[in-house]
Amino acid sequence: MGRIGHFTTVEGRARYFAAYDEAMRECPPERTELDVPSRYGTVRVYRYGSAGGAPIVLLHGSHASSAMWAPNLPGLAAERTVYTVDTLGEPGRSVQTLPMRDGAERARALEDVFEELGLDGFHLAGLSAGGWQTLNQARHFPGRLASIALFDPANTLGKLTKRFYAGATIAYLWPGDAMMRRFLRWCSGNPPSMDVPAAKVLLSGMSEFRTGLPPLAYPDDGVLRSIRLPVFALIGGRSVVHDPAVAAERARELFPRAEVELWPEATHALVGEQPERTVRRLLEFVAGKG
Repeated sequence: MGRIGHFTTVEGRARYFAAYDEAMRECPPERTELDVPSRYGTVRVYRYGSAGGAPIVLLHGSHASSAMWAPNLPGLAAERTVYTVDTLGEPGRSVQTLPMRDGAERARALEDVFEELGLDGFHLAGLSAGGWQTLNQARHFPGRLASIALFDPANTLGKLTKRFYAGATIAYLWPGDAMMRRFLRWCSGNPPSMDVPAAKVLLSGMSEFRTGLPPLAYPDDGVLRSIRLPVFALIGGRSVVHDPAVAAERARELFPRAEVELWPEATHALVGEQPERTVRRLLEFVAGKG
């Protein structure tokens, strides 16, 4: 039947949204907040900018919320209208009311949102689990999309490594600030601090929220070959989520229309580590595609 994502306690929910609101203050204040209905719940969407050309829609990594895109939004919104989506079934301002049992239902929920917003011919981009969700959308509902961009997508181009899977399992089964900090520091190349607002909201979401979403199913070769949209795949050479070389080669081999880049010095957190470069390459990729 599936489950519905939920906060484990009232106090935990309050702690989470204090962190969330602090993190969202790092995003440009000139934005429109939209609560968009879907058949699986109400989805929080933020709209930035009003520039011409096809819009860009951004899907965040697991538990990260729209706040993770703060470093990227000023550069993107200067050139395009940009939408960020709080993933339904994860911590954030979206409110799930019905379970989603598989990838097709997750794609259906997003399609409901895009239909309600009147979005067509736009560019969809996602990091990590958001990258998986981006490919999943192109698989099930490609008609609205002009292109997709996959930023070190999780369990999409390469299978999750045993070390990552073990670390994530331990962090979720034995939740605690120290364990989760250790896991997230390892995923992001051991940065000097995990006390920035975006990291705080991620840690709080992992601690206070239990998702009911189905696991990210690994797409077989036929799924990748079936994607006829232009694809931009950006892989972190120091990513611990998958084998970066394998992921990049699989993307080059199987996508019919792909630009694939492996940044040797980048980790799984590449969009936050190198925001200006990420923005520049994404804007270069979508130029001429609507």
